[in-house]
Amino acid sequence: MPSVVVADVVPLVRVGLTTVLRADGHDVVGEVGSARDLAKAVIEHTPDFVVVGVLNDLALAEMARQVREADSGVRLVVMLQRAPRDTLADLLAVDVDGLLARSVTPEALGVAVTRVLAGERYIDPALVSGEVPDEDLEPMSLTAREREVLGLLAAGSSNREIASALFVSLPTVKTHLAHIYDKLDARNRNEALGRAMTLGLLS
Repeated sequence: MPSVVVADVVPLVRVGLTTVLRADGHDVVGEVGSARDLAKAVIEHTPDFVVVGVLNDLALAEMARQVREADSGVRLVVMLQRAPRDTLADLLAVDVDGLLARSVTPEALGVAVTRVLAGERYIDPALVSGEVPDEDLEPMSLTAREREVLGLLAAGSSNREIASALFVSLPTVKTHLAHIYDKLDARNRNEALGRAMTLGLLS
């Protein structure tokens, strides 16, 4: 049974999340209302994953860094009310595993958690829909195949898994990634995903 710590400044939200997660078969081992308490709970309980809502004592990206320092292997799911793309990019850059709209349904939360626990990176389409991409990168500068690779990258796929999904060789995937990194001015996959989020390429 996967274990989870729930974090939100609103007690009723914590109760709701706890109820939904327990109904899905997860063991809720802690509930906290601040980022500082979250880091302590992660050290104390070593959960399989964490679901975070609104925390007022630290910025979300800093909270994510502290959780990673407490336990680099814990899966981290963050729920957002609304956020600009640069905030989403910052969260992706610190290896957040799931980004969900705060209005997520219980069923969608269950799907997202299942995918995150399976090793995927999950981004709620509601967080990026309806936005206009930045103008400093033409959308067509990425080829259709590069966009496919980028989408699989956002889903948490490894290079080998991307090669298998697209029926291409591993060197071909690495070539596509090199082109993506170059076009997005990124040094690695996390920077590429953050930049892609900022530019609206994952919507």
